[in-house]
Amino acid sequence: MQIHQLRYALKVAEKRSFSAAAKELYIAQPSLSQQILKLEQELGIPLFIRHSKSVSLTDAGEQFIISAERIINNVDQLSDLMGKYSCLQSGTFRVGMLWIAGYLNLPQILTDFHQKFPGITYEITVDGSMALLNMLLSRSINAAFIIGYEEILRKHDDLYFQRLQDDYYVAVVNKEHPLAQNKLLKIRDLQECKIIMPSRESAFRKELEMIFERHFTIPQIVCETSQSDIGMQLAGQGLAIYFSSNSIAQILKDERHVILPLEEELHRTIFYVTLKELLDTPISKAFTAFMKQYPFPI
Repeated sequence: MQIHQLRYALKVAEKRSFSAAAKELYIAQPSLSQQILKLEQELGIPLFIRHSKSVSLTDAGEQFIISAERIINNVDQLSDLMGKYSCLQSGTFRVGMLWIAGYLNLPQILTDFHQKFPGITYEITVDGSMALLNMLLSRSINAAFIIGYEEILRKHDDLYFQRLQDDYYVAVVNKEHPLAQNKLLKIRDLQECKIIMPSRESAFRKELEMIFERHFTIPQIVCETSQSDIGMQLAGQGLAIYFSSNSIAQILKDERHVILPLEEELHRTIFYVTLKELLDTPISKAFTAFMKQYPFPI
């Protein structure tokens, strides 16, 4: 049973005539009659009673037409819905954002994209880079903005990524801190020094741990957070040394803060990442094309 056969049967039932139905369907009457006969043979029961110049429905035909109308309406609604998805008039885009996305002005990208395609809705997940990357790889989200390294991302053959912004990490201390007068922060100076570590979901966390191990340095971790505003406030209040990207530190600093370059330069790169398999789907394809033309830095 084919969809076009249902449409043919509905039109014949409406017109009560094969010739009139064929004319509106723009097909030859013999072809229409053959399709209806084929449908009846498949069902094993006649749907129409053929008269000399017209047709009428059998009891089974009447029930068939009721169900066929319902099916065709559902098919048409489904086709219309899929058309809206295809034309980006509808659909949901699941995107992962970093905790620091607000300071990087990344939400502005979604706002600008939404102005172009107002029918799209969004599910935003906020987490650390490692967690977001795992969500993407497990197909829980469609795309993400993460801090990462190109050599690591290239190890995943199913990923598409775009470099958005480069920065580097600094140390932030209270102006009364003993190290505040230094021109840069040596890693060995952090031995038994109170520090605020990034959360365990942060890609930067592992970098710091590797540096401390390489310099045989064991600082005193007093708390963990990847919330930049909280870390900056705690550093400004003299609780401990906080590590931040330079761009965010410059935005959030006040008269209490001193920003120190690190002895060992650590780069921080923001990437837009999605799955190659999604690049043929309407929303992901459009958003990725939008990202390629978006002006950076934001």
